[in-house]
Amino acid sequence: MSEPTAPSGRMWRLWLALYVACSVVIGLVVSLLVLRSGAGTADVVLTGGGGFATSFALCLALPATVRELKRLG
Repeated sequence: MSEPTAPSGRMWRLWLALYVACSVVIGLVVSLLVLRSGAGTADVVLTGGGGFATSFALCLALPATVRELKRLG
C-alpha cells in the first residue's frame, strides 16, 4: 500500500483560507453573542478572539487527527 503524499502548497493554502474564514465567522458570532449580553468592549474583543483562536486550532488539528485515525484503521 502506498503512502499518501503531502498536500500541494496550493491545496494547503486553500484549506488554510477556508480555516481562517470559518474561524472568523465563529469569532464574530461569539463576539455578537457576548455583546448582546451587555459585556464591555474589552470582554467582547477578548472573547471573540478566544473563539477565533480555539476554532482555528481545532481546524488545524483536524487533518492530522483524520490521518492518524486512518493509519490506525
